[in-house]
Amino acid sequence: MLSRSVDKPELIREIQEAHQRVAGAIEYIPDERLLEPVMDDWTGKDLLAHMAWWHDHSVLVIEGLRAGRQPYDGTDPANTTDALNERALREHLADPPELTRRAFNESFTRLLAALEPVTDEELFAGDRWPWLGGEGLVETILWDSSRHYDAHREHLEPLSR
Repeated sequence: MLSRSVDKPELIREIQEAHQRVAGAIEYIPDERLLEPVMDDWTGKDLLAHMAWWHDHSVLVIEGLRAGRQPYDGTDPANTTDALNERALREHLADPPELTRRAFNESFTRLLAALEPVTDEELFAGDRWPWLGGEGLVETILWDSSRHYDAHREHLEPLSR
């Protein structure tokens, strides 16, 4: 976990290393294994699509805040974490495994590109973005990337055996 004294290059290094661990592991999981249930009724490929969706969530938040907009209405019940997860699952249910693998990597590339112009102050100051409720932008990015991978590692690892 990052300490407050970390800077942007360290954040990027951490999330890149975490992403590479997941990308490296899924590279060797056969497509047919990604179709197996791993978490309730979610398959491995559903989890990859889910994590890709959350990468893009960070992109939406970064770009919206930096443009002076609220990224979305956080008070709308349709925008709760559970509702967003269900929507992402529905939207990508028919996606084949090769597409979800690609989406996982391409969405991470978009996240890195969105981070490029962000300053340390924009990333780490808890009072910079009122929409985030007193948290630094870094928290959203970590929960949408490296911390998220950690939360789902136990679900994906059995597929590689």
